[in-house]
Amino acid sequence: MRALLRTPGLRAKLLFTALAVLLYRLGQNLPSPGADVAALRDAAAAAARDDPMYALLDLLTGGGLPHLSVLGLGVFPHVAAAVAMGLLTGAVPRLRALAADPDGAVRIGRYVDVLAVALGAAMGTAVAFAAARGRLPGGDVLTGAGPVAVAASMTAGTAITAWLLGLIAARGFGHGLALLFFTQVCAVFPRLLADVRETEGTGAFAAALAVAPLTALLAVAALIVLTQAERRVPVQYARRMVGVRAPRSETVYIPVHLHRTGLRAVLIALALLHLPALAARLWPGGGLPDGLWTAPKHGSAWFMLALFAVAVLVKAASPLGALDVDGTANRLTREGAFVPGIRPGRPTAEYLAYVRTRVGFATPFVLGTLAVLPHAALALAGVRATHVGTSVLILLGAGLGTATRTTRQAVLEQKMHEYAPYLPTSSRKN
Repeated sequence: MRALLRTPGLRAKLLFTALAVLLYRLGQNLPSPGADVAALRDAAAAAARDDPMYALLDLLTGGGLPHLSVLGLGVFPHVAAAVAMGLLTGAVPRLRALAADPDGAVRIGRYVDVLAVALGAAMGTAVAFAAARGRLPGGDVLTGAGPVAVAASMTAGTAITAWLLGLIAARGFGHGLALLFFTQVCAVFPRLLADVRETEGTGAFAAALAVAPLTALLAVAALIVLTQAERRVPVQYARRMVGVRAPRSETVYIPVHLHRTGLRAVLIALALLHLPALAARLWPGGGLPDGLWTAPKHGSAWFMLALFAVAVLVKAASPLGALDVDGTANRLTREGAFVPGIRPGRPTAEYLAYVRTRVGFATPFVLGTLAVLPHAALALAGVRATHVGTSVLILLGAGLGTATRTTRQAVLEQKMHEYAPYLPTSSRKN
């Protein structure tokens, strides 16, 4: 940080990113026109203490959606638009061609922004009419032309978020989408811990304050082991004879990684298990949120067993790694390389697939254990608000990748600035 602050260009980037994050948080605390601010504040605070689902909704939206703020939808329309565009890019040949071209990638980014605003309009309209029907905490929390004003302000808020994301990408540090999501999670998580003290007393609060960092530390250590460990497959490239010396071979390695996606499988499992509860609270006629699936009890054995099973299945069903075994085998054949003891071509591809499957066999079970660990630890410590464990997982899932990418970008740019005087002019411009 000292090196970044001493470097003029990087200091400006860092301050610009901090300013964008500050504006984003201000927008998440700015109420929409037509919303009863006092009623929403009291009702949202009570709902977050009494209902774990509303506490998680408060966490995921940075406190914006339960208070019907201008940026109450947060980055969710942009996440949904990015996922949808990724699926369309894989299915539509024209979009695939655009993604391969640098100028086309910029156009796809614009398409994502337009789609995000459209999804924000749909989500904002759904939230506004849910509030008008009394489906949000506090019952009737709108005044006058409330539904129309709330829907319009949330749509405008989605466009403002797209503008901030573009500014961070052009003039700031890190991946804007992940950075803003991590910021809003960090802003709400301390309040969820403080609610434990109000609802369960000082003893439970002290236990949660000790268990949450400990489980987070264990999860981080396990994820570092999973993401950094690799199985190195030796590859030999035959050298040509030089003069009268005998030919030798040069050995390099193909890294086969155990795991590269952090807690993505765990977060998907949590989202799948909480979808019925969210539908029961927001969907008109969704029923009372008091069933097994519409009111998930995070400390119960059934919930933890279901979370473990779904996390294992999601990870097992996801791609086994970034290694393209067929492409790697073909490349080795073209370059005259081989894995010692394995024939080139199809046998090499089968061997690499076998190694990839073997080294990643235990990864789904490790991720399932990490998914259950915070909930089980809080339950054993006597903390009834075990949704704090889910909050810890969300915080880790949002923070690890964001911190890694932002730090790498900052260090790379700092090193480039440090060595710029020693580089040729053409390289410096590039």
